Amino acid sequence: MGNIVILLIVMSLTPVILLFIIYGMFINIKKLTSEVSELKNKISEQNQKQKSLLKFYIGSKALLNDYSLIADKKTEFTVDYEVEVVDISETEIKVRALNFVGNHDYSRDQKNKSHIIGYMQDKWISKNKAQLIMDESHNRQVKLEELGL
Repeated sequence: MGNIVILLIVMSLTPVILLFIIYGMFINIKKLTSEVSELKNKISEQNQKQKSLLKFYIGSKALLNDYSLIADKKTEFTVDYEVEVVDISETEIKVRALNFVGNHDYSRDQKNKSHIIGYMQDKWISKNKAQLIMDESHNRQVKLEELGL
């Protein structure tokens, strides 16, 4: 008889104990959900900051490495252009060449310099081909955008 009483007491307390365990788990899930939400917000803020740092703007400078050119329909060579952004679209930037470094005898010849620079004047290129130069003017532009100016 004593064993049956103990068994009945344990069985009657089991739902109460399970209720406390479920309540504790519910509180823990709410806390974890809140933490996940805060972390998602932080990630979103970081992504926005990163995008603003790597954003092209009119007047920014970029590099076009190993840009292929053909001269005289037979001489193929590459140059590394330093360009200035003069206009921006969704996927492309319009650039003007400021300077270049030649990787071939044709491009190193001074008489061809104006033609090579002239080719990259007001030319639309994919944003993916350009590497943004992070200089003082770019840092200044980022700060002005952060201030809303």
